Amino acid sequence: MNQNKRKDGFMYSNVKTVYSFLVIFLCSISMVLAQEYHLGKINFKATGDEVALPYFEKGLLLLHNFEYEDAAREFEMAQLLDPNLVMAYWGEAMCYNQALWFQQDLKKGRGALYKLGLKAPERLEKAKTEVEKGFISSIELLYGDDADIKIRNHKYEDSMANLYKDHPENEEVAAFYALSILGNCYTGEEKEKYDLAGRVIMKLNATNPQHPGALNYMIHLYDDPATAYKGKKAADDYFLLATDSKYALHAPSHIFLDNGDWDKVVGSNEASWKAAETWVKKNKKSLEDRDYHSLWWLEYGYLQEGKYKQALELISNMNRDARYSKSERMRFHLAMMRGHFLVESGKWFSDITQITIPTMGFNVSAKNMCFFVDAMTAMEKNDFPKVEWFLNQMTDQRMVEQNIKEGFNDFRTYSTKPIIRNTGLEQELMMAEVMEWELKALLALKTNKLDEAQEYIRKAVDLEDKTHYEPGPPVVLKPSHEIFGEILIAAGNNQEAIKQFDLALQRAPNRSLSLLGKYNALKNMGEAQKATQIKTMLMKNWKNADEQALVLVK
Repeated sequence: MNQNKRKDGFMYSNVKTVYSFLVIFLCSISMVLAQEYHLGKINFKATGDEVALPYFEKGLLLLHNFEYEDAAREFEMAQLLDPNLVMAYWGEAMCYNQALWFQQDLKKGRGALYKLGLKAPERLEKAKTEVEKGFISSIELLYGDDADIKIRNHKYEDSMANLYKDHPENEEVAAFYALSILGNCYTGEEKEKYDLAGRVIMKLNATNPQHPGALNYMIHLYDDPATAYKGKKAADDYFLLATDSKYALHAPSHIFLDNGDWDKVVGSNEASWKAAETWVKKNKKSLEDRDYHSLWWLEYGYLQEGKYKQALELISNMNRDARYSKSERMRFHLAMMRGHFLVESGKWFSDITQITIPTMGFNVSAKNMCFFVDAMTAMEKNDFPKVEWFLNQMTDQRMVEQNIKEGFNDFRTYSTKPIIRNTGLEQELMMAEVMEWELKALLALKTNKLDEAQEYIRKAVDLEDKTHYEPGPPVVLKPSHEIFGEILIAAGNNQEAIKQFDLALQRAPNRSLSLLGKYNALKNMGEAQKATQIKTMLMKNWKNADEQALVLVK
């Protein structure tokens, strides 16, 4: 009996020793892992086992960098290593609320919380500190019982405001409070709320310049040509900070594009595309998971730099991929890349015009964009009856969508899945109608009806001016002010044309075709010195351009 006891004690002692060694080993591995990635720096210590905390921290960094899938995996690993690490369940649930894209997976979010406890009081009781209790009670509202997500978002923001009031020094409280404000701005015109979020983010950035959330959210806060100058430093810093995040490599290009800095737009999206391709291969993802968003932005950057051959190569690759998939997202990006290439390069007789793209699932502005490009192709071939047919199709499509008044698919975000928008249809309808008036104006110009052309383009301009800025390459492929300027040059009114090109450049700074138009108008007026200044700006864009672009500058 005593011998058995000694044997049991010996076995228990060995098991305990092995377990202790395993914990120490995992802690060592975790410390090594924590030093191997470049995602920024945070200062937050959750309550939990040391072996699990590095995974939680990495998950939190990935969450701020909008790497939601990878973040969820890290939080799940933290849960596995420490089932009592309350914040790991909170973190996973946060991965299913993509606030800036207004996308939430309610089922998965609640599922993550259910793993912590089936009832809200039970989950809250497990939180160890006041800050952790505040995060848990806030996320309960975010995934609460209200059917309307806007009501849940309002309650969540109010709860986070109270938490920030009590703990203004806590960096993560500040970061997620600012994000809750931005995630509750649906029109992009809530100035007071944006100002509030800006103050919180700026204070966080001053406290911790390496916080990825502060830089990321600041970029989105100032993602507009009118305010982008405020985000230049954040964009430059973010691009160099979180180099292991494919999204963090792309996000700065929002500010770069808003400022018309095409070299940086290209560099940002080349890096993002490369990182995303590595991620796809590493995780054995499908064609649909490739980063076509960055590829689209990269192509637009190449086009602004007059690098038509490189842009054409991207479209060829995109077309090859789309032929093997029924993905709406892939078809949308192919359609946009095809449209931008033809409008920017003017290659209306190239093989690119032969690419056919089914538009099922597209929203009305994207559908009309496709009609617009096909109509322009017909116009260049002087097939005017076909142009009229496309015009009728555009009007019919817009009227159908206007009468349905339902949600629509938005493919313009970084998300790998189409986001269903229940607001913003009016904006989409206006952009669709802008392209109709543009096409009518261009048709009138082509047939030497200059008065009609000016009448139609004024209607396009008035309508486009009512739309708010959409980040990224424009869905209205050719700005209406730019077309107006070109029509005025044809009418011999160069002075007024310059005003229109200036208005186009306000909305799309440093856009090459608008600069070219302004240069031609100044040259026509004999304003040699001013024309040379604009030519210098254009040639900075086109310093490595293809010959086809360079011959346009005489």
